[in-house]
Amino acid sequence: MTDHISTRKARKGKIPGAIVSTMLAAIMLFTFGACQKRQIAPVEPGINGTITAANDIVHAFCYNYTPGASEELRDYSDMYYPKGLDIKWEYAFPSDKSGGEAENALPLYSLVYFSENKDMSDAETYLTVGNSVHIDDTDVNKDYYWQVKAVFSDSAVLSGIFKLHTAHDFRTYGVPGISNTRDLGGYSAQGGKKVRQGMILRGANVDSAAAQAKHIMLDLLGIRTDLDLRAPGEGKAGGEYSPLGKDVNYINISAPLYGGLKDEDKQEAFAQEIRVFTDEANYPVYFHCAIGRDRTGTLAIVLLGLLGVPEKLIERDYEMSFLSYSGSADKTPVETMLGNFDYTVNYLKTFGGKTFKDNVENYLKSIGITAEEIEKIRGIMLE
Repeated sequence: MTDHISTRKARKGKIPGAIVSTMLAAIMLFTFGACQKRQIAPVEPGINGTITAANDIVHAFCYNYTPGASEELRDYSDMYYPKGLDIKWEYAFPSDKSGGEAENALPLYSLVYFSENKDMSDAETYLTVGNSVHIDDTDVNKDYYWQVKAVFSDSAVLSGIFKLHTAHDFRTYGVPGISNTRDLGGYSAQGGKKVRQGMILRGANVDSAAAQAKHIMLDLLGIRTDLDLRAPGEGKAGGEYSPLGKDVNYINISAPLYGGLKDEDKQEAFAQEIRVFTDEANYPVYFHCAIGRDRTGTLAIVLLGLLGVPEKLIERDYEMSFLSYSGSADKTPVETMLGNFDYTVNYLKTFGGKTFKDNVENYLKSIGITAEEIEKIRGIMLE
């Protein structure tokens, strides 16, 4: 059986009140002799194993990535929705059955504790009557810890603490009505750093965001700033406030794309975009254009480059747009768009430096971004 109740949004192990009395009654029946004879072992992902929250298409795209791979995969729909984690375990019963059949009975239910911390502090709690739980909303490229307490009719057994690592996939979000949504965080960067997650999100426009989408963006993802890269009058761009709501900080800057980075008339606007990310009060930021591919992709190239993300991962991030409806609906060949990507990267490389990170930094300094502003962004976004 795999039925379970998830309390992931209830912090610090809080369980709905109606369930608490049942659990406490069972726990009162502990007999520690029996506890020592039953054991719990991890199955999926196993001890210190890696597991992916991405769906099979996205995971395969990430781990077998070659430029242009999305052309054969895309079906002009949002293919990137995450599937979440499915954690499984098994019960090991004693070979000596002298204690009676009760020792070999399955538990009444189990509590699963899931935490970012080795000591299981601030754990989120799941209740299940089976031997698995489904967990959503996890970061990518990150260590987590989990533990199972199985409650039997005569005892309770607490497992050891197991570690898992989420794969270095995309941190995507399933937001109905807002296509091409994903996180710029989770990437490994130069110097042993990692880009913080949940801070900068990218995607398509939010003009038609319905109540469910607004709930996800505002209440679950905590978006504070809507950075709209479209020209005023393009869709709902340039309005008095964000379509996400009046409480969101709305910034509309008409952005250059690709070769526009070298256009002196557009460089001031691009510098204004970059400065949005120097103010910690703006985070989390959701930035977008119309379809979340070109103007959005150009800004993402520069931000990820500035943070020291390797070029191949930046290219992979760019091409991910073709696994979304909005990013592929115009049916432009992926090869054509990768040409735009290469042109942009090669232009940035003309600014000198030993690494692409240096190239991007030098470009930004050439358009008026200061060293102090650059360090503010890195200080906020790298961990």
